[in-house]
Amino acid sequence: MGYSKLSVTIPDQTYRQIKELAAGKHIKLSHLVAEALSEKVLKLREEILLERINAAFADPKIKREQMLMAETIAENTNVEEMPW
Repeated sequence: MGYSKLSVTIPDQTYRQIKELAAGKHIKLSHLVAEALSEKVLKLREEILLERINAAFADPKIKREQMLMAETIAENTNVEEMPW
C-alpha cells in the first residue's frame, strides 16, 4: 500500500489533544490521524449504503415484495427447528 502526504488545518485544541493521545499510546501522530480518518471514511460509507437501502425500501413496490417474501419465509419455517 502506498502513502500520500496531506496537509490539513485543524483547531489548535484538537491538535494538542491528538498529539497528547498519540504520545500516551506511544504511536506516531500520523498513524493516529490516518487511523481516525480510515474509521471516519468507513462510517460515512456505511451511512451512504444505509441511505441507499432505505431509499430502495421507501419504494412501495419493493417494500411490498419484501413483506411478501418475509411472510412466505415465516409461513414455511418451523421456529422450533431454528438453532437459537
